Amino acid sequence: MSSPNIGIQIGATTPPGELSAIAAEAELLGYEEIWLAEDYFELGGVASVAAALAATEQIPVGLGVVAAPARHPAATAMEFATLAGVNPGRFMAGIGHGAQAWVQQMGFQPASPLGLLREATDAIRLLLKGAEISQDGEYFHFDRIRLLHPPDGPVPLYLGVHGPASLRLSGELADGTLLGWFSSPSYVAWARERIDEGRSRTRREDPHQLVVLCLLSLSEDEPVDAVRDLGRWAAPMLAGMVGSPQLEASPAGIELAAYVEHGGSNAGAEHPPDQLLEEFVAAGDTASCEGTVDRLFASGADRVVLVPNPAGYRSTTGMLEQMRRASALTLGRNGRR
Repeated sequence: MSSPNIGIQIGATTPPGELSAIAAEAELLGYEEIWLAEDYFELGGVASVAAALAATEQIPVGLGVVAAPARHPAATAMEFATLAGVNPGRFMAGIGHGAQAWVQQMGFQPASPLGLLREATDAIRLLLKGAEISQDGEYFHFDRIRLLHPPDGPVPLYLGVHGPASLRLSGELADGTLLGWFSSPSYVAWARERIDEGRSRTRREDPHQLVVLCLLSLSEDEPVDAVRDLGRWAAPMLAGMVGSPQLEASPAGIELAAYVEHGGSNAGAEHPPDQLLEEFVAAGDTASCEGTVDRLFASGADRVVLVPNPAGYRSTTGMLEQMRRASALTLGRNGRR
């Protein structure tokens, strides 16, 4: 059995001119895969993935994720097919609901986000297989649409989702699921169960990859500061997630929710309880971070993608330093020290 994969996410606030160098460095450091996000209105996902693929030689690169409401599925499928055609076997496609705040900024408020995602996913899969589509859906119209250059081989399609119905949909339709930041081991196990429920509906027996994004702040010299630095950045975001499946699935999340309810939306922002953060992020020294990653794998993750502390994304030097420190987690697992 091969070692579990560890990848790296390049943040959406990374300056565009520095993407290529960071991607090339990630491959040299031994990471198994690279993921880039399309966060509106920071960094275009398709162009970023193209740059990362061009700057590397063998490492797979994923787009996680394109917001389904923001593009017509035919346009999304065309972009996916082009990336896959130029880089056979290396591109991983991802779509999802998109962050609701960003989607609403653009005036997209579908009556059923789940219905829209299903419609978009079905269409993209068909178009990537070379099919012609003519249909009037609830959200998208197709009139004799066929890709001129569908990919020669399959393109793995991931859904970036987190709620129970969406996870079941991913199990039904997708090749894998991308779980976002703050996915605790308890939540990963819970998500795997929901995915398997969806797979059972359609009697799917092919492999379904569960990829988990894990926030990282690693320091051997100052491990406590590494925890606190990430905690100060993450605590307000966690406070905004009270009631979400990520928190409700975890005892620490339930405790955090109670903590926030008594302390306000910014409770813990200055000094968040370390024992709560350890459930949601990899922070501290190498041993602590390895423990977090191991728990995610033990809970059902197939691959873990490390996300260097986003507070340092605007500093490319800081991003590279975190990547280099964290590469020990990957190199040790794959015997390439």
